[in-house]
Amino acid sequence: MNICKLIASFILVSCFSSFSQEQSHYKAFYLLDILRDTNTLEYFRQEIYILQIGENVTKGFTYQKFYNDSLQAANPALWRKLFNASVQESMEAMRRTGDLTSVQNNEFTVGAFASDLYKDYRNNEIRVRDNISIHSFMYTDELKPQEWTILSDTMTILGYPSQKAICHFRGRDWEAWFTPEIPISEGPWKFYGLPGLVTKLHDIQNHYSFELTGFQRINESIDTKIPTATQKIERKEFLRTKYGEKGTRISQADMDRVGIVNNAPVTRHYDPIERDY
Repeated sequence: MNICKLIASFILVSCFSSFSQEQSHYKAFYLLDILRDTNTLEYFRQEIYILQIGENVTKGFTYQKFYNDSLQAANPALWRKLFNASVQESMEAMRRTGDLTSVQNNEFTVGAFASDLYKDYRNNEIRVRDNISIHSFMYTDELKPQEWTILSDTMTILGYPSQKAICHFRGRDWEAWFTPEIPISEGPWKFYGLPGLVTKLHDIQNHYSFELTGFQRINESIDTKIPTATQKIERKEFLRTKYGEKGTRISQADMDRVGIVNNAPVTRHYDPIERDY
C-alpha cells in the first residue's frame, strides 16, 4: 500500500512553525514505568519524564526523546549511525517475536512515551506532538483539570509530605499524591488541578506510573519548535490510527520502503494511556 495515500487519507493540515518563546521557572523529574505486556506483566525500560513549568506554558517530555533530538541537532552523522544501528537491532527483535514494542523498547530510540505535550494556559489548550512510525502529527486537546476527589491519606514522597487524590480520566481510574509544600498546580502528562505539585501518579492497574525523583527552580527556555513536516489531526482519530490497523499498515509500509521484511504478525500487548477513542 502506498504510504502517501495512507497519510493523505487523514485529510491533515501540515506545516507548523515554532510558537512564542517561553521560559521555564521550575523543572520536575519523574520516574516513568509503562507496562509493556499485559499477559506477562513485563514493563518497558524505565524512562525519566521531565516537566518544564513556565508562567504560561508547561512542557512534558521524556529525557530519552530530549537526548535523541539534541544529538540529532548537534551531530547528525553520529545520530544517523546510532539510529541505523538501533533500527536494525529493533527490527531483528521484531522479526523474532512479531512484537512491535521491540522497536519502542530499544535503548536508543525514543521509547514508548514519545510525545511532546504542552499545556498552554494562555490559549487554554493542550498541544500534543506524537509520531506514527516516522511521521510527525499534532493534535489539540481541551485544557481542563481532572475531577479530583481529595482524600485524607498521607505519605512522604522524596521528602515532601503528600496527600492522596483520585479521579477517573479517559477510561482509567487514577490515584495521585500531591504536596502542598510545592504550591504549583501541575503534574505529569495531562494531569493538573490539585493544590500542589503531583509527587506520584498511577492508574489502579499500574499500567502507567509516574513518581517524582527531583524538583528544582530554574530559568531556561522551553523549546516550542515544531518540525515543519508535522501534520494536524484530531485526537481520537490519531489514537484510532496509531493503535489500530491503519497504524500497523503505515509502520509496515515504512519498513517495506527501506527493505525491511517482517513476516511475523505484528502484535501489541499493552493498552494506550487513553482508552476513550
